[in-house]
Amino acid sequence: MEKIKFITDSASDIPYQYEKIYQNLSVLQIPIAINGKECFERKSFSPDEFYDLLESEAQIPSTSQIPSATFCDEYIKAFNEGYTHIIILPIHSEASGMITSAQMAVEQFNEQYPDNNIKFEIIDSQTFTMAYGYPLIKCCEMARQGTSFEMIVSYLKDWISRVQVYFCPFTLKYAKKSGRISCTAAFVGELIGIRPIISAFGHGPTAIVSKVRGNNAVVPALFDLFAQNREKQGQTPYMILVGKDNEYVTELAKKAEKHVGYPPVGIYKIGASIAINAGPDIAGIAFLSKKSTGNK
Repeated sequence: MEKIKFITDSASDIPYQYEKIYQNLSVLQIPIAINGKECFERKSFSPDEFYDLLESEAQIPSTSQIPSATFCDEYIKAFNEGYTHIIILPIHSEASGMITSAQMAVEQFNEQYPDNNIKFEIIDSQTFTMAYGYPLIKCCEMARQGTSFEMIVSYLKDWISRVQVYFCPFTLKYAKKSGRISCTAAFVGELIGIRPIISAFGHGPTAIVSKVRGNNAVVPALFDLFAQNREKQGQTPYMILVGKDNEYVTELAKKAEKHVGYPPVGIYKIGASIAINAGPDIAGIAFLSKKSTGNK
């Protein structure tokens, strides 16, 4: 009988309660350096507390990848608990080396336990935040209901091939701090109210797909991307992304619900992986498209 374990990192932004609901889910904490002190996402602070840190610190915090030893320890724990299959779904491989750590850990585990029969599946999420956290929650429930390992892997790969994520920061100062854009570009952009609409899926791993003028233009731009590209067959899930609560996210959720006739699966807080580079004041949307996005 298959017993499936799911492992991801804290950049998935899976809400805390799901680790209690699903014993077959482990969310490993990403190390974050703040003024030379090592902290851990989900353990050292909540998302809202991290937003406050971002705004109060002169130097932007930095993340590092979870070491292979941490992944290996999780594999050993799963092995001792009788799991037969392990699915690992880390943050976008072009944004972090987390997937390499997960792969190295498999080799380390097999060296320590050469006679184990565990089947591993490491899948590059090719995206960020709940765009890969949400399908993993669904997979935990699927496994609980007895869905096979092969069907779960197929579901995840299909999701990754079709998910699209767009968000917009309402300030450019964090992109300037993190070096994503120059000080001059940030200054001019803020002066004339430029708001970049950023994609966060597939190869890249992020790209500016358009620019709008002023905060009031953000929601229409995000909604248009959703309306044009979403899967239109059935009630396919979509979600709203937010940092600090703002009225634009509420407007986006209402506009999307009116368009499709059903609400988002949730409004989810972004974690450090996006907030460090975009800031805590954002609005975003994630959804499934009908055609493949080109993710592999």
